[in-house]
Amino acid sequence: MIMRIPSFENDIVFSENYISVLHIQNGTLFARIIGSINSFINGVEELNEKIIFIDEDEKIMKASKDIMLVTDIWNFDFNQKKIQSALFQKIEKIYQQEYERLSDFQTHFQSLQINAMDVWEDLPFEFEYKDSIGVQEYLKLLGLKIAMSDRDSKIIDIVLMIIDVVEYFGIAKLVVFTNLKLYLSQKELEEVYKYIMYKKVMVLLLETGDEKECVKNEKILFLDSDYDELMMYND
Repeated sequence: MIMRIPSFENDIVFSENYISVLHIQNGTLFARIIGSINSFINGVEELNEKIIFIDEDEKIMKASKDIMLVTDIWNFDFNQKKIQSALFQKIEKIYQQEYERLSDFQTHFQSLQINAMDVWEDLPFEFEYKDSIGVQEYLKLLGLKIAMSDRDSKIIDIVLMIIDVVEYFGIAKLVVFTNLKLYLSQKELEEVYKYIMYKKVMVLLLETGDEKECVKNEKILFLDSDYDELMMYND
């Protein structure tokens, strides 16, 4: 997978063997790149900086489907529409593959339906109602959501859970984190990198500020304040 910004000399090439970092010293350009990625994901044609994402089959990626941008890790919504839809589809697929479980689900619904009919049948009105209910519809009624439990106390656990969700549900081909390195120690960062590579999730860290030391398993494209490019790699 490749990220290409025509105004840059170098492409960003993603690999399962290292973590890609785009480190931009100039704050204004950094903001323009974030804005362009966000606009690209939301289908905006006119971008501040033209960005092209190319998958492993050399096809242009559809950002709204393939790319997830994480700008606020502390408040990441694990129940955003994209994730919840994938969760419901996953559970529905399990029911469809297990006939006895699906039959049991339908039997219990019919029992609840009869129970409710006993309540309303004495009312002086005629009613319309559904004869059946789908699995996803029932999950919505339950208000099923992914819970963070006690993991919300540490940002590293939130990051790892984001990677888990992306890998398990296959909801994105690339996850872009902004300024992740501000929140993690080097030890935590190395742990996150190992986990990302183990899960084989493509990740881009988009960072700003002064140049930092290259961490193990990290490949950095650094743009200094004069827009000169430097490639750094630590394996």
